Amino acid sequence: MPINDFFPILTPVVHPKNWDLIRVPLIRYEGEYKINLDDRMVRIYNDKTLPDAIKSKMAMILAHPHEVIHDNSIQRIDVYTNKQSPELDEIGWQSSEHYFCLVLDRATVNELKGSHDAMAQER
Repeated sequence: MPINDFFPILTPVVHPKNWDLIRVPLIRYEGEYKINLDDRMVRIYNDKTLPDAIKSKMAMILAHPHEVIHDNSIQRIDVYTNKQSPELDEIGWQSSEHYFCLVLDRATVNELKGSHDAMAQER
């Protein structure tokens, strides 16, 4: 099942403590990464095409010890809520089995929006 058919669209929101940072939803499913950069812009990457800015955030998130809960156990608001550690407030966290929230600065979000990577897709 393609990633677009299985998961709902989520929208980025401004970080509650630092308005220069944006909490950006990401879904990792079967080797694909779906990142919602705007209300109408979604980029889909795979392990080979994932931008370095996202790879580094994902590595830090996954290296931090945490309990992974099932996707059915969360509400949409839970994706945006760091329930792991205050250390991750400006990095990102894993919200559930497939849902992540990355904390990106505006320049990175704008760069990803303008990406012309051949593997990136706009919905």
